[in-house]
Amino acid sequence: MQNCGFGWENRVLDAAIAVSGEVPGLPGTNLRNQHGAASLGWRVPSTGGTLTLTLSGSAPVRAISLHRTNLSAAATWHIELRAGGNRTYSWDGSAAVAGGQCVHVLPAGLSADTITLWVNDPNNPDGFLSIPLAFVGPLWQPARNYSTDSTENLTVGQQSTTTLSGGEFVDARYVQRGLSIAHQSYGDADAAVLRQIQRAAATGQNILFIPDPDSDPPALAETALFGRLSGGDLSNPFGPADRHAQTLTLTERL
Repeated sequence: MQNCGFGWENRVLDAAIAVSGEVPGLPGTNLRNQHGAASLGWRVPSTGGTLTLTLSGSAPVRAISLHRTNLSAAATWHIELRAGGNRTYSWDGSAAVAGGQCVHVLPAGLSADTITLWVNDPNNPDGFLSIPLAFVGPLWQPARNYSTDSTENLTVGQQSTTTLSGGEFVDARYVQRGLSIAHQSYGDADAAVLRQIQRAAATGQNILFIPDPDSDPPALAETALFGRLSGGDLSNPFGPADRHAQTLTLTERL
């Protein structure tokens, strides 16, 4: 088990984006926006597609993830990192999709100037791929892990109608995950990074949170959350000790 990881330096937002195919009005460059709606994402007109990110210079990469997708449980992907034209990392296998998202964490951060993802889902019942959100970048891990006081919640968007005879009909619209990330022992150095993360989040940028980067792919996809972050007061409950407490609220981006 490793300490939790936060992804906030998303290279998808500043890289040159090239894709193998796109539907008019739903181009690959839509991955730069912060909305998780399929109507605002990248749509591949077939059941296989390629995404290539070209950076202006070499940058660290540790986590790669796709969110709010229509990928099925049988989807696979291939990941390749290059630096200066040389391949520095390659991985392929099941995307281990859970809740429409898949997450891959490298054993360690590597520098790359080109990142390519091949996604294949030949039995997708929709006949196309919908990928609204993506993250590619480093993970920041605090020196000490979050508290067991942390909680998870679900916000269920639905409308319920009851007939005169007592019959109840539910129109389910969305289910949105949320996390309350309680931490009681951030150090001064951790607090400095947290300020940067919260400033980025305040602009509307989505933040990736991975409770345990050492988890296997199915658990990563099940527990990771990509969305809006806000933070409570940063306190100093332990006097002169280099330990601070803060609770962060993270809400899945729809």
